[in-house]
Amino acid sequence: MTGKFKIGKSSKEDYKKFLKKADEFYEMMQQSLMKEKWNAAGLNAIHTGISANDALLTFHFGLRSISPKHDDAVKLLISMMERDDVEIKAKHLRQLISVKDLVEYDGRLLSRSKAESLAKHAERFLDWIRSLLP
Repeated sequence: MTGKFKIGKSSKEDYKKFLKKADEFYEMMQQSLMKEKWNAAGLNAIHTGISANDALLTFHFGLRSISPKHDDAVKLLISMMERDDVEIKAKHLRQLISVKDLVEYDGRLLSRSKAESLAKHAERFLDWIRSLLP
């Protein structure tokens, strides 16, 4: 099932490291929102989602996406997790990843509303991930 994705293998215990990263990015996202640093908030929201996804896939399957195509991480999540809610929950990660290049590399600045929207997606995705980890 993973043959079509570029994956990296990890020890199941490494999920804790990815979850710690997700928590730190989430905390920085919250602080950036309070300080009205919309670009920093948006980028930290994106990295919260990516690290949370890595934590989940590492814990359950000992792997994570290392593809340069960011959407492959979403596809890998959907293909590996056999849950009724995975498609709905993966939409949060897809929303985050869909603007990664814009936030990191484009000359445009994020608006308050876009940063707050990304933060909501990150929070909802992280909450779901936490519900699936010990």
